[in-house]
Amino acid sequence: MAIKDWKVPRTKVHLVNRRLRKQIEEAFDPILYEDWWESQRIVLELEKRFGEEMGYPYTSAVQSGAAGLRLALLACGIKAGDEVITVANSDMATTASISQSGATPVLCDVQRSDHVLNPDLIEPLINEKTRAILPVDLYGHPADVRRMREIADRHGLYIIEDAAIATGAVDYGKPVGAFADLAVFSTCSSKPFPSAGGGGLVVSSRHDLWEKIEILKGYGRRPEENLKAPVRYDHILEGYNLRMLPFDAALLLLKLPYLKEWSQKRRRIAAKYIHALKGLNQITLPVFRSESEPIYRTFTICIEKRDELYNFLREKGINAALNYVPPVHLQTVYRDRRIPGSDHLPVSEYLSDRLLGLPVDPDHTDNEIAYVCEQIHAFYDVTNNEDQSG
Repeated sequence: MAIKDWKVPRTKVHLVNRRLRKQIEEAFDPILYEDWWESQRIVLELEKRFGEEMGYPYTSAVQSGAAGLRLALLACGIKAGDEVITVANSDMATTASISQSGATPVLCDVQRSDHVLNPDLIEPLINEKTRAILPVDLYGHPADVRRMREIADRHGLYIIEDAAIATGAVDYGKPVGAFADLAVFSTCSSKPFPSAGGGGLVVSSRHDLWEKIEILKGYGRRPEENLKAPVRYDHILEGYNLRMLPFDAALLLLKLPYLKEWSQKRRRIAAKYIHALKGLNQITLPVFRSESEPIYRTFTICIEKRDELYNFLREKGINAALNYVPPVHLQTVYRDRRIPGSDHLPVSEYLSDRLLGLPVDPDHTDNEIAYVCEQIHAFYDVTNNEDQSG
């Protein structure tokens, strides 16, 4: 089904881009028609303003969220023989970044309530090889990284937070990522802070780790040498070309003033779902810690007849989503590798069969959200009648 055919699409980022068309074209002008240095200054401006606006001391703009995770692990010195504790119910980029750094991912189960890493299960997985904890703010739900910080400090571990789809979330009154050594956001076009296609942002309160990210993403040169004429080609590391494209940075700069407003709109949409669906016994709604302010990339419900409802909603023109199904340890690439911890993931596997993502976008109207909820009620009216007649 093409995007124009969805009654309730998953995202309306294309409409935002249309509204900003004139500003976008003007912002792209210096990238296309001015000196190369001008385009690089746009990336620097995004890093500065994002940090100031969102409350992060240091920001590094990178090619993608996946690139950000890989760079973060390298910046923390993660290498072959090390272990990193993470989750199975995430994008492939999470475990792949660990494995491709030479380390071994160790899988920890999640909580039924909010679908994120369970802090109570971390310490039994720690051994002499453990170097880091990599929680994931799944669906924009903040993991309890403040509690994990206490665990990490006791054992001398890094925390690298995969906040790819949680830009704008808040936890314990601080921006998500504040309790991690490094946090990584994605800015691809389907994320809460969307660029044209790719992009990512790595944030930290530690200058030393930020500087390592800058060096690694810029071919291994010190950041001040990449943008200072004459350029000095003194490479202190074997780095990568993983800097954010200026086109993505320019688009994100235009959207940054709207990010907090969009975050509040996402929360209001979630509140409407909760109000409309809380009376359905067949649905378990997510439950969050009182300190947590999720951002809702989708509104995720837990149900028994998940696949049936998924197909029903899509037939009705609602772009519902199945995310991270199956969990990574059951996918072909990992199935025979028997990743440590993969035998003890009952909650991750339970949720994988039952979670369904409902559309959340700041441009969704009250009528669109009401339509989604009406169709869910209609589905259960039909299935309840079938069960009774059977």
